[in-house]
Formats: sequence, C-alpha cells, structure tokens
Amino acid sequence: MSAHSPTLLLISGAMLLMSAGVMTLFGSSHSVYRGYWTWVSAQWLVALGVLLSAFHDQYPSQLLVLANLLTLQWPIMVLLGLRHFYARHPLRIPPIVDGLILAAAYLVWFGTWVVFPDKLRQSVTLGLGGALLHLYSILMIINMREFKQNSALQLVTMALLANGAVYGLKATELFIELTDSGTHYAIVATMASVLVALSMLYLSLFLTHQRTELRLRFSKRRLRYLADIDTLTNVPNRRHFHELAARLLGSSAAEESSLLMFDIDHFKRINDMLGHSVGDEALRQVGNCTRDTLREMDIAGRLGGDEFAVLLPDTKVEEAMTVAARIVSRLEDRQVAPRIARLSLSFGVVQLHANEPISEALRRADQALYEAKRQGRSRAVIATGGEERPIFSRSQPMGLITT
Repeated sequence: MSAHSPTLLLISGAMLLMSAGVMTLFGSSHSVYRGYWTWVSAQWLVALGVLLSAFHDQYPSQLLVLANLLTLQWPIMVLLGLRHFYARHPLRIPPIVDGLILAAAYLVWFGTWVVFPDKLRQSVTLGLGGALLHLYSILMIINMREFKQNSALQLVTMALLANGAVYGLKATELFIELTDSGTHYAIVATMASVLVALSMLYLSLFLTHQRTELRLRFSKRRLRYLADIDTLTNVPNRRHFHELAARLLGSSAAEESSLLMFDIDHFKRINDMLGHSVGDEALRQVGNCTRDTLREMDIAGRLGGDEFAVLLPDTKVEEAMTVAARIVSRLEDRQVAPRIARLSLSFGVVQLHANEPISEALRRADQALYEAKRQGRSRAVIATGGEERPIFSRSQPMGLITT
C-alpha cells in the first residue's frame, strides 16, 4: 500500500467514526455535562472530513475544500466545549470571538483556494490557519482558572499543541518542498491529526469521570453533614455529639472536663403562643450563641427538642459556669420576641469523673438541670457526687428570672 493510498485515510476515518460513536453511545446512556456534545460533534465532523479526504483524488475540487473545512473546526470546538464545561468561571474573551476567528479562517482558506490554484500556496494557507486556530485555543485554555489544578486540561493543551505543530510544519513552505511537494507529508500530517483527535475520546471521558467523581465526593460530604449536624442549629446532633464526646474522653484532652446541659425555659409556651416558626428561630439563636461562645476544642450538641449539651475539656465547673453566663449574655441581644416571651436558659453543670462515660455524665447533668428548673429556672446548678446521691453544691441565677 503506497503512502498516497486512500485506504489509510479510510481506516483513519473509520477509527474516528468509532470514536465518535463510542462518545455518542456513552452520552446517550450516561449523565454527561455541558460541553460534552460539542466534543461529540467535533469528532463526527473530523471523521467526515478524513473520509472525504480519502476520495479527493477522484473529486479534488469538490471534496478537498470541504474536508479541510471540517478538520479546521476541531480546536475551536474543543475550546467551546471546555467553555460550556467550566461555565461557572467564564473567560474574559466571549465565545462569539471563537466563532468569528473560525469564520475568518474559513474565509481566508476558501479565498485562497478560489484565487490561487497552486496547491503549494493552498497548503501553506491551510497550515498557517490551522496553526493559528490551535494557538488561539491553547492561549484560551491556559487562562482558565481550572488549568493549573486540572491534569485533564493540561492533557488537552498538549494534544492541541501537538496538532498545532503539525499544521505549523504544513505552513513551512521549505519543508513541503523538501518532502516531494508535501505528498508524503500530507498523509503523515493527516495521521497525526487523527491520533490527536482520537485522544479526545479519552479526554472527554476523563473530564466527565473527573466531574462525576467530584460531585460524588461533594454529595458524600453533604450526606455526612446531614447525618451528623442538626441543620436547624448547626451543631452536632445527639448521635454525633456522643461520638465526638466519647472520642475526646478517650484521649488525654479529657483531663478535668466539665459538662453543661441546658434548655430553653417555657419552650412549649413559646411554641403555643407564637408558633413553631418562632420556636425554630429561638432554637437557631441558642445554637448560634452557643457556637459563638465556645472554643475550637469544645463540643456542643443538640440532644433533642430544646435540649443542648456542651462538653468543655480542661475546664473546671466554676469556669463552666462562666461559659454558661456568656451564652446567656449573647442570647440577651438575640431575643426573638422580647416583649412577649423573653428567652432564658436553665443549666445543669457537672465535673466529669475519671473514666466516666458521657452517658452517665449526661444523666447527672440532667439531674442538675431539673434542680435548676425546680429552683425557678433561668439559673445554673452544679451537681457533685454520684447519680444515686447527687449533691447540688451551687446555684447561680442566669439573666432574667422567669416564672
């Protein structure tokens, strides 16, 4: 088989058709993203262009121009697909410029073919136009925000650079003359373009897989957040609070830890009088005040309803009382219905015993909280001793006294 035989071009065209078919089948059976079908269209057009080139000896005037026009679009179509794929961060130069540059390249090539019948000048014009289109696309891609962190974009750029270099050599008149007027070179250049175009099959699937994997990771993080965090108050829910507390108590950071348990006084009355939306806002503000008061090492949690808990490592009960007062002080500025039902909190405070499970400490803190309610609410009570015989050693008012 000679280097000029259309058989090689037919095989190349068939490979491109297969590539375009695979991309089409994948896109029709899987979830794909914006820009993918632009790349698929580019593959079909390149495949058609290569197949038309295989018959240019029989119909040189009719088919060769169309074949070259179909292959020239590839770098611009790749760029347009990437623009759509990364639409969240648009480039400064609008997409309409891409179309205008491609149209200008088409007009120059078609004008050269009409005005200058010699194939050498036509070949130089085609090579120069193709090289400039690739250069423009490369410059646009490397200016994308995602370029430095995305290996797939870097591979796309390398593929465009390789294909642009082939067109650049085609534009070198001396090189063409040294290769028997470009006849051998033409087949080599076509094959190089075909190989680069085939790489788009891998790159498009790689980009799609990369985006899908990123979304899956985000979804997993989101699901994990929803499973661990109370979305109303943005503090850990009961289960996650127990997990975090058990992890902390199993480490050396659990020395002299204190535990606060508190709730909103007369919360049911607030819901009944003002509605659940106001009750939700009250819970939200309590959560905000709690998070704004705590240190990074402290662990807060919503145990259920209007009941919260805070584990304070390396904190004595006297210091824990100060933390409770700070939470109440912040809440004074975030009242949801100050004229009708001012928010107040009651606290139960305990010092954790050595090797005490968090569940037992919570039960002792709940006893202290119950005592704070019994004493009139809006106060903090410290409980010492065991769960069977609690000793309420200190009671301190917390803001507004409620009845």
